[in-house]
Amino acid sequence: MKTDQLGMTHKDHQALDVAKLYYNGLSQAEVSEVLHVSRPNVSKLLSHAKKRGFVKITVEDPREKDIHLIETLKKYFQLDEVRLVSPIRGRDTNLHKSLGKAGSQLIAGLLRDGDTIGISWSRTIDYVASQMPEMHFNNIHVVQLRGDMSLPSMDLSMMNALKAFHIALNATIHTIAYPIIFESVEAKQAVERQTGIRNVISHAEKARIVVYSVGSNESTSPLMSSPLITNNEKKELTENSVGDICSHFVDRNGRVCLPDLNARTLTISLPELRHKEQRILIAGGNEKLDSIYVALTCKYANRLVIDVPTAHKLASICKKSNNS
Repeated sequence: MKTDQLGMTHKDHQALDVAKLYYNGLSQAEVSEVLHVSRPNVSKLLSHAKKRGFVKITVEDPREKDIHLIETLKKYFQLDEVRLVSPIRGRDTNLHKSLGKAGSQLIAGLLRDGDTIGISWSRTIDYVASQMPEMHFNNIHVVQLRGDMSLPSMDLSMMNALKAFHIALNATIHTIAYPIIFESVEAKQAVERQTGIRNVISHAEKARIVVYSVGSNESTSPLMSSPLITNNEKKELTENSVGDICSHFVDRNGRVCLPDLNARTLTISLPELRHKEQRILIAGGNEKLDSIYVALTCKYANRLVIDVPTAHKLASICKKSNNS
């Protein structure tokens, strides 16, 4: 398609004219009459203007700028940054999408040439990846921090997320083509000794930025629904854990539940997570409240993206703790 010296097509010019008239108060019918363009084409050109980034619509929500709430969480958990989102209620998709958008913007503001980003996949991180803006950095690496879930739909989603990071950041991707949980510690250690996995682990160790969510102990959570965990283990985890942090199931005090299961799990270690320079926790929802609290209390995050209702509940826990 022919472009001018600005790299713009005839359609781009039309879309800009349509957008300027429409967003200055004219109806689509009036735009159609002024520019001698059919009504259906006016609609298509408005869509094109949005897609090309000529039109950006923002909604400023004061609830997401609640300074008192933000400072309460920052002070109590010694966080460098807190970003609040206020999704439309009703569907988990709205929550995940809102968290993902804010998370992608946070990551974009931290990135620099030569960075390695460690990703621990989850449904929330899926939405982070899909909304990453295209950016121009040099020598970016994205590394998978834990093994596969052994559930085709989830593993496909994880690969799509890594692909999205690759496209947005022109990044080199490093994957782990092995299950997250092994039948024995020996089997996991044998895999870790393989050259390919050693290379992935080496990149994970170099990661300056780690991005993850936390899981609940509910049966519907991705890890709890994995066939790699036995029914007896699931029962004990439901009773004793608050959820998982990068696939490590922990109790209310941050202690690892089921050490044998933990030893068979292929993922970044909790001590290594704690020592990363940028530890970005992106999570929300009442079912994750306890695991978010534990992750923050144990210093596994220095930056938090969270929804407003869950943030208020978290602040209430902080207040009770201060008063006790």
